[in-house]
Amino acid sequence: MEKKSKRVYFRDDKFLKTVGNKIREKRTSKGITQMDLAFKCNDIDYSQINRIELGKINFSVSYLSLIAKALGVSVNDLLPDQ
Repeated sequence: MEKKSKRVYFRDDKFLKTVGNKIREKRTSKGITQMDLAFKCNDIDYSQINRIELGKINFSVSYLSLIAKALGVSVNDLLPDQ
C-alpha cells in the first residue's frame, strides 16, 4: 500500500502579523471600523477583517489588493519594510 504524503502549507506568522498590524494602523488612522472596511471590501464578513488584522489567517494576495484599494493605499504600504 502506497503512503500518500501529507500536504504542508506554508505560513509565515510573523509576516502575517506585521501585515495585519499595518492594515489596522491604516484603517484606524482613517477612522474606519472593521465593519466599514468589510463593507468596502465587497461586503465580506467583518470577522474576516479581524482575523486578517490579528494574523490568524493565511489570506490571498487578492484580499490584500482589495483591502489596499478600500483603504486608498498601495499594496506596498501594507507590506513589511524590507
